[in-house]
Amino acid sequence: MSSGSRLSSGVLEARERLARCRAKMEKQHAAGSPGVQVCTLFTSQLEEILLDLFRFSLDELGPAACREMSPAVAVVAHSGFGRREMAPFSDVDLMVLHPFRNADTVLPLVRRFTQNIYDLGLDLGFSARSLAEACRLALDDATIFTSLSAGRLIAGNEQLYQDFDTRFRRQTRAHWRSLLSLVTNARQEESRTFGETVFLLEPNIKRSRGGLRDLQLVGWVGAARYGETDPELLMRSGHLPKEDWQRLRRAREFLLWLRNDLHFHAGKANDLLDRSEQLRIAGLRNHPPEDGLMPVEQFMREYFDHTTGVREIAAHFVASASPRATLRRWMEPLLGHRVEDDFLVGPHEITANAQGLAKLRQGDLAEVLRLLDLANYYDKRIE
Repeated sequence: MSSGSRLSSGVLEARERLARCRAKMEKQHAAGSPGVQVCTLFTSQLEEILLDLFRFSLDELGPAACREMSPAVAVVAHSGFGRREMAPFSDVDLMVLHPFRNADTVLPLVRRFTQNIYDLGLDLGFSARSLAEACRLALDDATIFTSLSAGRLIAGNEQLYQDFDTRFRRQTRAHWRSLLSLVTNARQEESRTFGETVFLLEPNIKRSRGGLRDLQLVGWVGAARYGETDPELLMRSGHLPKEDWQRLRRAREFLLWLRNDLHFHAGKANDLLDRSEQLRIAGLRNHPPEDGLMPVEQFMREYFDHTTGVREIAAHFVASASPRATLRRWMEPLLGHRVEDDFLVGPHEITANAQGLAKLRQGDLAEVLRLLDLANYYDKRIE
């Protein structure tokens, strides 16, 4: 990073704006603003700072380069920046999409822009790619696919971005089976590193089981299988039960609030919920007294309730999106037989028809027990 005395006026101004923005967001967080709201507002203000810095970087290149680059390239936010889920000290993920055959053409802009962002004090995930290169790399790299699936245009050539988005979605539909495997294998490998159980003593709220990564996994699988990353739209299109969507929404709010608090308290990126942070945050949650449970135990029960739900929903969503599950959904009605009017027993599982589902959703314990008895009798798993 450059020394303070050598920083340009544009970077110095951006630094001051970023510090004011973080201070404002910390006050809102302390005042009780929801985690989603704080993340969205911070993302919007950070976006304005970075776009001003991008324009400043263009100006530094001179009039001729500015005239060539400004209308040609597209600046794309992706990953957490694309989802508008930026925590106070999150990494910034950006891509400069360009139309040039020779990547060296855009190199002066890339060098200037990235140096200015580093001097701003942000951790940066950055790439400069052509349309064809971005799409090609996404087919073989889980990190690139998952980050670009949450991409959005923030400045520049709108037509270039639309062409990329169209091609990206088209190739995703064509290769959804391999992409689904790519994404789920990468998540399994990450969970082996950060803990395969939800009930860790000191979990990483981003990467451990049931954390933010499993929330994101629903969006990644949704992008690969159904062309949609937003859980609400997945729910509206019938791919995610409404109850699951509501539970994911509550967990997302809790986890984003928690991550914001960890970042603000540390003054840097921190996703580890260690014992000292558990004790501190338990005091903030103001759980009502409960016999036999300390405040920290009540807080961790709240944490485990959310992450267990996320883990279960994500696992079920991945299973239902798999090619084998798709074939089974076609074959079960053809090869199954109806029992007791409300249920269908197939070769692999037992499910309920519309009439049976309506009864189950009413919460009638007798209907639930009837389904369990049938599943045991026929030795079938419940769909």
